[in-house]
Amino acid sequence: MKGSDMDFSKFETPDWLMTGGGAAMLIFGFFLDWTTVDTGFGNAGGDSPFAYFFTGGIAWLLVVAVAVLAFLRVNGTLPETQPWPLIFLGATGLATLLMVLRVILGARLDFASRGIGMYGALVWAGIAAAGAYLNFQASGGELSDLTDINKLKASFSGNSNNDGDTKPPAPPAQ
Repeated sequence: MKGSDMDFSKFETPDWLMTGGGAAMLIFGFFLDWTTVDTGFGNAGGDSPFAYFFTGGIAWLLVVAVAVLAFLRVNGTLPETQPWPLIFLGATGLATLLMVLRVILGARLDFASRGIGMYGALVWAGIAAAGAYLNFQASGGELSDLTDINKLKASFSGNSNNDGDTKPPAPPAQ
């Protein structure tokens, strides 16, 4: 591969969903209003994900970060020393949960105050989470793996045997 050449044929559906979710999150975060306010003279918009940092801003950052990391992974520049499918699933799952909370909480008490940016960000966070789930499945992961603490520990330690238990450390050399 030469300098700026990118082989998009390496992208699979989960990769497209994660990177597309992050790209859309950029648009819905910066260019579309997260709230609408009825001023009596028409609707005025405002706010961005960072006006709601814990539920909007962190969700935005997580989805965009997963998109960048997924792109780098497909490109081959991200080291395979980490359980990326599990990390992507956790990050996009948390982002989607935060966006659901943001839409439930809204900006004010009335439901109409939520703008197209907030709704769109929820949808695209969910799409990125779906891509992360498909990626997790394609890597051999199952939802039951997420409830087995030994399998999770093995995923992050890198030393596991076939039944998911971590290997004991080697005895010290004498």
